Amino acid sequence: MRRFIENFITFILIFLIIIIFGGTVFFALDVFGVIHVPEKYSLASLLYSQIEVIAAGENLTDDIIQDDFNSKDKDKINDNNFIIENVTETEEVSADDYKDPLEELERLQEEQNLNNYQSSQTVNVNNFYYEQLDEYGKIIYDRLYENIDKLKTGTYEADFGTEFNDLLHEENGTEVLNNSFQLAINALTFDNTDLFYIDVTKINLLTEITTRAFSTTYRVKIGGNGQSYLADGFWDEEYVDIALGYVEDIKNNIISKTTGKDRVEQIKIVHDYLVDTVEYDLEAGSNIYNIYGTLIDKRAVCEGYARAFKYILDDLEIPTVIACGLAKNSAGVTETHAWNYVQLENGQWYAIDVTWDDPVIIGSGIISDSIKYQYFLKGANKFFEDHFEDGNIVGEADFEYPKLSVLDYYN
Repeated sequence: MRRFIENFITFILIFLIIIIFGGTVFFALDVFGVIHVPEKYSLASLLYSQIEVIAAGENLTDDIIQDDFNSKDKDKINDNNFIIENVTETEEVSADDYKDPLEELERLQEEQNLNNYQSSQTVNVNNFYYEQLDEYGKIIYDRLYENIDKLKTGTYEADFGTEFNDLLHEENGTEVLNNSFQLAINALTFDNTDLFYIDVTKINLLTEITTRAFSTTYRVKIGGNGQSYLADGFWDEEYVDIALGYVEDIKNNIISKTTGKDRVEQIKIVHDYLVDTVEYDLEAGSNIYNIYGTLIDKRAVCEGYARAFKYILDDLEIPTVIACGLAKNSAGVTETHAWNYVQLENGQWYAIDVTWDDPVIIGSGIISDSIKYQYFLKGANKFFEDHFEDGNIVGEADFEYPKLSVLDYYN
């Protein structure tokens, strides 16, 4: 009997030691965030628990230009008693960030060595901006692209869990992730121009910071922070699908006219359609930056022209990218601007600025071919006399573009 009691006591002691040891290990792993324990089972949460949600992205914009409507500098040309005005949009710059645009253009042009331009390159135009993102930007882009149909709801949230936890523990991790997010969300809309129904200024990077005792965990979501991120005028998924049908019908009608044509003639047909049907208008509403405003409302600014041009040529399988930078008109005014690069069957890339080939006419008259095709299939020597690419689709992005042919196509 005595031996039984001793054995029983020994068993109890061993059992208690195991429980205490296991509990200590569990507690330590929980405290230092090695394992994720639901709050109601977390021992660490009994000591201290705080959850903070930070939303970043309210100032994010997919517009290359933030228009200053009090400064509409125009390139005026007198021709047959009427005035033609080439217009782009000026960029608002804070006092701290201001750089004289003319000096900046001249400085950048000096750095640009045309002798380094290659005659041909292989470029994946479907993922052109994506391929220049960092690893975090690609993760964000991939997740949104995989759920692109869900974006039509305006309420879908991409949940990344703790995927960026290690990055956000680094000293500059928050800055890196915010920058990657901004570039990724804009790259998505530049690669996929049919995402006109998304207003990226309404999409936020949501970071949930959970602090328990000695550990901090970061969980990330991307969404509207409780609000719809559909662009103004697109109320729900059903209306988005209807709008998509409208722009696809117009695209298909244009493409039907290119049957049997060679690549240059197909490009010319699309170029001419936009020049002949779209009106440059700074004040026609929020859709002037996208393909809906360009193809349906027939009102756009340079970004809308460039997006619509790519949208149609993509369906024709003609390699096309949207380029961003600065442009200087004949009055010497330098402005932020957008245009396109296309690759012909000879493997070379050429520039097309549909916006500046579609000048505003005041008075009566017609646009001569010399004006209508002034920026059609231009090479680097000519095009970079008054254009400079900087790749800033948002912030200090610095995306790089295909190298143009030195000479014009019609040289």
